[in-house]
Amino acid sequence: RISKNGEVIMLNVNEMAEGYDFFNVGGLSVSMDNKILAYGVDTVSRRKYTIHFKNLETGEIHVDEIPNTSGSAAWANDNKTVFYALKDDTLRPFKIYKHVLGTAVSEDAEVYHEENETFDIYVYKTKSNDYIFIASASTLSSEYRFLDANDPNGEFQIIQPRERELEYSVDHYQDKFYILTNLDAKNFRLMATSVNNTTKEHWEEIIPHREDILLQGFEIFKEYLVLSERKSGMTEIRVKKWEDMSDYYIDFGEETYSAYISINPDFDTELLRYSYSSLTTPSSVYDYNMNTKEKILLKQQEVLGDFSPDNYHAERLYATARDGVKVPISLVYRKGLEKNEDNPLLLYGYGSYGASM
Repeated sequence: RISKNGEVIMLNVNEMAEGYDFFNVGGLSVSMDNKILAYGVDTVSRRKYTIHFKNLETGEIHVDEIPNTSGSAAWANDNKTVFYALKDDTLRPFKIYKHVLGTAVSEDAEVYHEENETFDIYVYKTKSNDYIFIASASTLSSEYRFLDANDPNGEFQIIQPRERELEYSVDHYQDKFYILTNLDAKNFRLMATSVNNTTKEHWEEIIPHREDILLQGFEIFKEYLVLSERKSGMTEIRVKKWEDMSDYYIDFGEETYSAYISINPDFDTELLRYSYSSLTTPSSVYDYNMNTKEKILLKQQEVLGDFSPDNYHAERLYATARDGVKVPISLVYRKGLEKNEDNPLLLYGYGSYGASM
């Protein structure tokens, strides 16, 4: 239904949750013709989702119900075929199935079975809408399969067969796959390869490996490539233009902060959505124009009381450890404070599993 401000409410989860002790909706995805919404529902808090389908024109809920899934569905371009992951008794996604809307779920075809119990799998569609990917991932290895989204009855092809300690992730742009990998690169590098020759001997370097910078991720737009990089514990967002490969880093205006690329489903846009916070700035979401470098604050966490960021100062320091390594420190204090040993200090640190704080 349409709300007072003209927005269309696709799912009112508050109403849907009535009568349940637990209710969670996840994995929202809309068909290419914008007519059907696929969504997962968990009512027992076990992350076992039943996928449902809603006609966005009529409001009708289809009779198709797919139980025991990870909750998300990847639409083929025919607006009727979806791919989804089934879970085993340990809650591991282990099989990918194909469902055609309007047919019995019992007739769904198994597309892929991940028999190695150390691997999880998931299925997704590229932002370009040209391919369906099946990803298999473990702690030290990954493997991707791809299918033309216009050919849902075709066969998935492997991009690069799994190897121990070879990690990679993939997206698509024009006639190439873009691959973030640790192949001969402890801190990862970005590669590209033709969609017709995908194994690692065909990969060509786009962003090289660097000893002092961890390449964490990337986001592809029609005119821009956006990179998430970590240097000295700080995440920086780098914007590169496809046309001439010129680039720049977003200036956040603070010495110390936390920033990461948010959800960016639109391919043909100049707007990058990112999340941001610092020791003086509450959690915030921005839309950033990659052309004009203007940013719009969309939402910011409310801080109760008389808090004002203008009352505080944050700075970045480094302490040299016994082995010579410079340890970064983020320090915040109220303006006017005399920095000496008479002040109490709350000290906090964390670093594990690739996360640093």
